[in-house]
Amino acid sequence: MSGTVVTAAELARRVIQPAGFVADTQAFIDVRLPDSQGKSNYSMIGPGVSQNPTAHINLREPHGFNVGAAGMPAGTVNNQHMHYTAEVFVSLGGEWEFRVGVDLDQTLTASGRFVMSVPTWIYRGFRNTGDDERLLYAVLGGDDTGGIQWSPRVLHEAAATGLYLRADNTLLDTTAGDVLDDEVALIPPMSEADVAELRRYSDAELVARLVTEDGLAWSDRALLDSVLPGHESQLAPVIGWGMTMDRNHEPPIVNPHTFTIEWLRVPPGNRVGRHRHPGSQVLMAASSGWALEVNGPGEVVTARLEDGAIASVPADAWRSFVNVGSEDGHLLVVNGGDTRTRLEWAPELVAAAEDAGFVADAGGYLARKRLVLNRHPVVV
Repeated sequence: MSGTVVTAAELARRVIQPAGFVADTQAFIDVRLPDSQGKSNYSMIGPGVSQNPTAHINLREPHGFNVGAAGMPAGTVNNQHMHYTAEVFVSLGGEWEFRVGVDLDQTLTASGRFVMSVPTWIYRGFRNTGDDERLLYAVLGGDDTGGIQWSPRVLHEAAATGLYLRADNTLLDTTAGDVLDDEVALIPPMSEADVAELRRYSDAELVARLVTEDGLAWSDRALLDSVLPGHESQLAPVIGWGMTMDRNHEPPIVNPHTFTIEWLRVPPGNRVGRHRHPGSQVLMAASSGWALEVNGPGEVVTARLEDGAIASVPADAWRSFVNVGSEDGHLLVVNGGDTRTRLEWAPELVAAAEDAGFVADAGGYLARKRLVLNRHPVVV
């Protein structure tokens, strides 16, 4: 069975367990502001928007998007800033408050598992309103995010502590011996006139971009092998159409992000069988008990994913997602690109699904065999 063959060492490199997350406490200009002290930044895939050129990055390979996280003690604030590409927050637990606008006059709150996509070119900030320290994951659009624009208030308050932002988007710290003189070009605060031109979103528009676990539209016929014993699964799109094969699925968020996001749920002892596709894919384990299998028969390599782990699956590699735990497994799947991700299934799964009376139609959607005239079931 052809495809990208992944060695055990390469798979281990691409699976980033929470113990392998490296905290950066100097990533952003607001680190010395009173309400932001104690927060940290993590760059798992790509540099994200970190302003620390020496920050640790677990995987530097371009994926078409970046994945990172903010480590937030209870009550800590990530101050208001603006992104040029998509910023999508992923919560695996805890309680969070998001404030939007240069005056932070719009507020959304959410808890537990949820996905929140904040529009580009608007100011946003967030606070951990729970009782314990939590990670808030973020998926950022593009390989080059263009950095972030801090609100005028944050830039002025940071300057009072000796922190400035150079024109190359790196920090200048006069308390650490950096020199600020006329030769240093700084990023200026956005003018009031420019701020006034930024778009405002209604409360309803913002709420529509917050997708909680209760609001997911699950389908148990979203993947070809879901019709087979031992392959039960449910899929719920969040951003874009992703890899669903349910023609009735309608994702709640559809504007381009450079990636798609879906939730996958698999009962104990079940799996999503062997499949592949030529694009980038990142898995985020939202529960323990996951095993990631790669390669074809006879050369399978397996890695366990701890709760909160991040895994990058190489393009064109055969892969299976197996719930080896005792409870329902939850997995967030991020696929690169804004179009549908059409999967190629292992031939034995295609044959077994057809024996069970199901095939992929010409559009790549799951259908009953008796209703499909011309079938192309291997690549869907």
